[in-house]
Amino acid sequence: MLIKLTKISFTTVGHPSRVDRVLQDPIWVNTSHIITMSLKLGPESCPDLTEIVIGHDPEWTVFNVLETPEQIIERIKATQS
Repeated sequence: MLIKLTKISFTTVGHPSRVDRVLQDPIWVNTSHIITMSLKLGPESCPDLTEIVIGHDPEWTVFNVLETPEQIIERIKATQS
């Protein structure tokens, strides 16, 4: 099953780097390909992120989303019922 999440990425400028822009894009994730989810401390403008590792032969993909692991688990449960 697919679930919709909000992928987040940042553009930084300067030294020391500071966040210039926050980019949010909707993405669809196949729940059977999720290997791990872990909380990650983001920059000041977006402190709480979830890092997701997606595994599908031949490579793994790592990205950050705004949803918490608990929210992702609830979405997975909703698709299974």
